[in-house]
Amino acid sequence: MVDASERNRILKRSSLIGISINLLIAAAKVAVGLLSGSVAILSDAVNNASDSLSLLVTVAGFEISKRKPTHSHPLGFGRIEYISALFVAIFVIVTGTAFLSTSVERIMHPEDVSLNAVMLLMLLASIGAKLFLWRMAAKAGRQIDSEALSASGADALSDVLITSVTIVAGLLGTFTDLHIDGWAGLVVSIFIFYTGFRSVIETVSTIVGERPSKDMVSQLRGIIARHPPLSGGYDIQIHTYGPSRMIGTCNVEVPSSASAEEVFDAMTDAQEEIFSEMGIYMTFGMYAVNSSNPVVRLMKAEVLKVLKGVSGGVIGIHAFHIHFEDSRVHFDVVVDFSVTNYAQFRAQAAKALTEAFPTYTFKFNIDPDYA
Repeated sequence: MVDASERNRILKRSSLIGISINLLIAAAKVAVGLLSGSVAILSDAVNNASDSLSLLVTVAGFEISKRKPTHSHPLGFGRIEYISALFVAIFVIVTGTAFLSTSVERIMHPEDVSLNAVMLLMLLASIGAKLFLWRMAAKAGRQIDSEALSASGADALSDVLITSVTIVAGLLGTFTDLHIDGWAGLVVSIFIFYTGFRSVIETVSTIVGERPSKDMVSQLRGIIARHPPLSGGYDIQIHTYGPSRMIGTCNVEVPSSASAEEVFDAMTDAQEEIFSEMGIYMTFGMYAVNSSNPVVRLMKAEVLKVLKGVSGGVIGIHAFHIHFEDSRVHFDVVVDFSVTNYAQFRAQAAKALTEAFPTYTFKFNIDPDYA
């Protein structure tokens, strides 16, 4: 895991290199576009200029996100990074829409395009520069878990295709009577619009909150398993407050015979290891279970069968505990998101369990499939 100072250094360096190169490319394409009369090349130039603005906003957002927590914002300002990425994506959409209109105008009223060897070499050089930016941004984005840098890398790669289209259009306009510059500009505009729209969707998804990955859940449960008497790892929720600040909650099972001190020590050790390895500050909830009893294990399996018969949306059960002194059973049942009417499911499940086990009373919670 990259520490905060190293993350800061990598993001700033990558962004400043990207800003400088994109500005140079944009200036060169503006010159080529004006001299050749190509609206496709001019729209491509503005696209590159917008890339510089995107990276500038990314750096500004990152600087704000580093502010220390305050009384009114105790979890810091890390989500500013996501908001800045959303601003950039919306700006890209606006840019694409503007050049879409210009390209349609050029299609309706074609003009001659003239591209010479020097202009062609400048465009080819911009492709090489964009390939460099793609590799740099993609690598840095993975290294520091920055959605903005990763998106910048993907955008650089799409720019290679866009510039290739403008070169083909320019050559055809120079050496033939085909006037496809407006159509090429239309293609470029659509690419720009698509890139912005995709970034909006991805950024909004992050802001809304996403399901933790299978690898993350597997790693969490692996760490928990290394700290007996803890076992399981249920109802896992991860809340992100920027790429470098994650807070999580998780419920674990412990034997009802374990002492409070033993459980506390294990939770503390697991919490420290999770933070050290994954950068997540994890808070635990606890279920006391008596699953060492073979009667409990057998009944748990039978209860799961009954519940699956009630609904195909049942995934599993945990926190299963039988209070033998009064024949009371407590557990949590995990259901997928096809189960939407919890009241109806609860009534049907309670009825089926009572019919299957008339001498027992049941109390259960319904958990959505968080992870």
